[in-house]
Amino acid sequence: MKRIFLLLLTFLLIGSVCAVDYSNVSIDGADFQIPPQYSQGTLDKGKYVFEDLRTFAILHVDDYIVSNYGGMYKIADFKEKISVGERPAMLLTYYNTYIKDNVSQLYFPVGESVYCIYFRGNNVTSDISNIVETAPPSEMTSEAFYGILSEAKKEHDYRKYLDDLAADYSGIASTRDSASNSNDDQIVKWYLLTHWR
Repeated sequence: MKRIFLLLLTFLLIGSVCAVDYSNVSIDGADFQIPPQYSQGTLDKGKYVFEDLRTFAILHVDDYIVSNYGGMYKIADFKEKISVGERPAMLLTYYNTYIKDNVSQLYFPVGESVYCIYFRGNNVTSDISNIVETAPPSEMTSEAFYGILSEAKKEHDYRKYLDDLAADYSGIASTRDSASNSNDDQIVKWYLLTHWR
């Protein structure tokens, strides 16, 4: 009897030492289990940040996915479509010269939305994986999820093209005199009046 009691006590002690105390954080209605090393972060307007974006953060990126994903895709050193549990995900990693370490962004679906975990390093650890696996489920297919990301990248590239075009035009326009600008205005007015529907 003493042996059984001692064996049971040993299992309880080992189990309590191995147990991880996760905290729950709700970001725009989605609950996430945060590991203890990141539990002292701040929650504000669709994001949870521990220290800064280079250390650890979870963001709801639907409202700015074009600039967030599209911009980061462009500078990422490493890009990989992966699965975390049963969920599709996209991992982007880049080297941050300020902290002299890799920073990764893991995009994944939750419900009908896209969330992103920022973390230091380039490997999806068991803690990061647990956050994704225990997040609320998503009915979004892999095809739909990767399609959203692809469209965000295309839109970002298109906006960049328009910004470059506008900068080129403003450089040309500023070198002309005011009389020339008056003629340009007349051409634009004529075009709008004859071609605008």
